[in-house]
Amino acid sequence: MHQLYINHSLITGVWDAVYGRYLTEILKNGTSFEGRNGGTKAVFGASVTVDLRSGFPLTQLRKMPIKNLFREFLFDIGFDQNVSALGPAKHFWDFLADEDGNLGASAYNRQWRMWPPSVPEAAVANEHLTNVEVDQLQRVIQLLRKTPNSRHGTVITHNPTAINPACPPCHLAMQFSSSGEGHLDLMVPARSNDMVVGFPLDIARYSIILSVVAKAVGLEARYVYMPSANSHIYANCFNIAYDVSGSEAKTDPRLIIQPEWDSTHEFPLDNLTLDHFGIAGYDPNPAIKVPVN
Repeated sequence: MHQLYINHSLITGVWDAVYGRYLTEILKNGTSFEGRNGGTKAVFGASVTVDLRSGFPLTQLRKMPIKNLFREFLFDIGFDQNVSALGPAKHFWDFLADEDGNLGASAYNRQWRMWPPSVPEAAVANEHLTNVEVDQLQRVIQLLRKTPNSRHGTVITHNPTAINPACPPCHLAMQFSSSGEGHLDLMVPARSNDMVVGFPLDIARYSIILSVVAKAVGLEARYVYMPSANSHIYANCFNIAYDVSGSEAKTDPRLIIQPEWDSTHEFPLDNLTLDHFGIAGYDPNPAIKVPVN
């Protein structure tokens, strides 16, 4: 069962019920202000917990682009920073790319798999800096395979040395943690959550990441925690939020990872393809066109 803490209240249920209440609470009790895209309602300090043993958090309150979800996941764990690699999903990212289609620092894979080199000469006492790119996700997999109970399974996304990237990362880091009883959990602190456009895909994508990493290190994926500093709905999405939050919640679908994927490979992320993924039990309401804010 999934959980949401918002305005000091605990809300539980299937994913659609939790997500619907999340939207309702923001619409009813959120603080109104003018943001970069006009009117906005937001709440500070909400926290959602997804239990992947109960189901996959892909909302059925409106039809989501499943193939694009998996395309974005593969892009995020890959090494190509050009929007062309996203195929039909690139329209969500085009506005952040340069004239050649390169996202550069706005691509999560820049931080996750190609963290920029440091200058070794800048090191201070008790510090060793490397002058090569760091593959943080692969390093986490290697660490958890060797030491499953390590508390060092961290991937940093926010880079304070990157000055004025086109889009600062909405999610600051990933922290993987083993329960010690065969489960693997993931915490993703968010500075900013667009609850209509981005969040429904983001919570699903991080659930895929946890599922893949857990399988690669021989553990069972369990909880995805996402504490959010600012959960918001833009005015041009108010009507969409009202409509979907009033829809009936459905039983959670299930994520499928095909057994053909070699999760024991030394570099397991690099041999994942679109064909390795699917969703079972997905019976959504009709799709709704949403603006990219």
